[in-house]
Amino acid sequence: MNARQSFGFAPCLLVATLLCAVAPPASAQAPGTFTGLKVGGDQPIAIESDQLDVDDSKAVATFTGNVSVAQGPTLMKSGKLVVYYIKAAADGAAAPKPAAGAMPGGNNQIDRLEASGKVYIKSEDQVATAETANFDMKTQIAVLDGNVVLTQGENIARGPSLTIHMDTGVAQFSGGRVKMLMAPQSDQPQQ
Repeated sequence: MNARQSFGFAPCLLVATLLCAVAPPASAQAPGTFTGLKVGGDQPIAIESDQLDVDDSKAVATFTGNVSVAQGPTLMKSGKLVVYYIKAAADGAAAPKPAAGAMPGGNNQIDRLEASGKVYIKSEDQVATAETANFDMKTQIAVLDGNVVLTQGENIARGPSLTIHMDTGVAQFSGGRVKMLMAPQSDQPQQ
């Protein structure tokens, strides 16, 4: 069975709420709803791993073992991260114009990222986990596959696959049954 559920969210990296699809004005102000994991394309990226293999002839860098990627408030961890990049022209000519959101890597631009091995992404109070995550910088599409779990506080969403259109902020669970648990909002003021 193929179940599909679409969600809209703030144009960040990840995730939306069921409340957005049902009642956007209420969700815009409701604390504790999913609002999207944040990335900042203008902030530096720090990558650490146990090993790095670069094949410049294929424009591929492979980070393996305890991979950690940090950018602003966002942290991603995985067992392996493969970075495909677009090499700058050797003759001094300009490299192809980078896609929106592409990040510079020396004189190169990142084309796409493929993370695998217990992928964990955290930004502030939001966490996403999956078996794999692929980020295409040209199309501005991110796909998390394999037991995707999204959490923010007590709110939890689960599904087989999550596709996020980073440029429009639209996300869609697909590939099977989607489950969501939304914690009730407290009517009492916090002190």
